Amino acid sequence: MAFIHNGDTIGQALQLTMSLSSRPVLYPTLTCSIDLDFITTAEVDLLSISGPRPYSKKGDLEVLASISKWDTSPIPLNGLDDTVANVTGFFGDRKKELVISWKLPMFRLSQEYRCTAEGTDMNGQPVTVFETITVNTEESALDDARDAENLNPLRDRIDDLIANSSFQAEENCNAIEDQVRDLESSFALRFQDVETQVEKQRKSMSSSAETVENLDEALQDISEKLFDLQQSVTQLQQTNKDQAVVNRFLKARIPFDFSTIFKGKIYFISKTVADFKISDAAASCEAYGGYLVEIEDAEELKFVSDFVSQTGKGVRIFTGANDRKREGHFVYYHSKNPVPSSLWNDGEPNNARRSEDCSEIVQKLNDVSCGSPGKYICEIEL
Repeated sequence: MAFIHNGDTIGQALQLTMSLSSRPVLYPTLTCSIDLDFITTAEVDLLSISGPRPYSKKGDLEVLASISKWDTSPIPLNGLDDTVANVTGFFGDRKKELVISWKLPMFRLSQEYRCTAEGTDMNGQPVTVFETITVNTEESALDDARDAENLNPLRDRIDDLIANSSFQAEENCNAIEDQVRDLESSFALRFQDVETQVEKQRKSMSSSAETVENLDEALQDISEKLFDLQQSVTQLQQTNKDQAVVNRFLKARIPFDFSTIFKGKIYFISKTVADFKISDAAASCEAYGGYLVEIEDAEELKFVSDFVSQTGKGVRIFTGANDRKREGHFVYYHSKNPVPSSLWNDGEPNNARRSEDCSEIVQKLNDVSCGSPGKYICEIEL
C-alpha cells in the first residue's frame, strides 16, 4: 500500500481482493472496498480500480471503473463494457465497494491491478491512497492465448463458412417448405378428385368392385407418400437445428477436440495433458453445459471408443466412472448411476495397484489411479 499525501487512516481501511475461477485459472473477480466504521475523522469521495485496458497488449495501468459520492452507480471506463466484464458496487456513508467480474480470459502471465481511494484525512487535507495486487495465470493459458492469436485468420474463415453454411441451410429449408406447401395443395386437390370418383362409382354402381379397390389403393399410396415427405422435412429441420448447435460451439472456440453428433449428443476431449483430478474435470465439463462422459450401452461405447482412437492416440483418456465412495462399486460421477459390467475390458476392474479408483477408455473401460496424467472426455446433450 502506498500513500501520496499525508494521513494513513484511510489507507488502513482500504482493501483489494481477488478470486479466480477453478480451472483453467483465467477469469478473475476484483473487489476494491473500504470500511470507515472505525475511522471517524476521515472521508472518502471516490473509489476506483485500475489495470490494463481490455484487448491492449500493453500492461499500462488505466482506470477501468469508478464510483463516487457524486455518482453512486459504478461507471466502467476505457473500453470496459458489459461484453468484457460485469461492474457492480455501492457507495454508502461508511462502507464503499467496487467489483469487476471478468467475462473474458486473462492472457498475460502477470497483471497488476490497483485499488485507489481519494478523500480527506483527519486534518481536512486531500489524501490519495492505493493498494495493488498482481495476478499470475497458468503458463498453459498463455500458450492457448498465443495459439488463439495466431489462428485469427483461420477463425475469420470459420466465421465466414459458418455464416454461409447457415444461410445456405436456411435457403434450402425454405425452398423445401415451399415445395411441401405446393405438394400439399396438389395432393389436397387429388384427394378431392379421387374421393369424388370413388363416391360416384359407389353410387352409380357402374364400375366394378376392382376399380373401387384400385382407387382406394391410389388414395392410400398418396397418403403414404405425403407422410414420407413430411418425415423428410422434419428430419431436415432437425439437421438444421443440430448444425446451429455445432456452429455455436465452433464460435465459442472451446479448448476441446469435439466429435460429430451421436444420438443428440456431442463429445469433447480436453487438449491439455495434466494430472487427473475428477472434481476439476467435472467442473470444466459443467462450465460448457456438459458432464464427464457416461457410457450407457455397447453402441455408445463403440462411437466414443472410435472417437478416442482418432483424437487421443497415445494418451490416457479419463471418463466419469469411479469407485471412490465404495471400493469395487463403480458409478458415474455426474448421475451416480452404476457402470454396466459389459463395458469393462476382460479382467477389469481389478484394482491392480490397490488405488485404481478412476477409469480410462481403451476400446472398453479399465480402472486406473486417479492422479495419473492424461486427458478427460465430456458429453453434452443438445
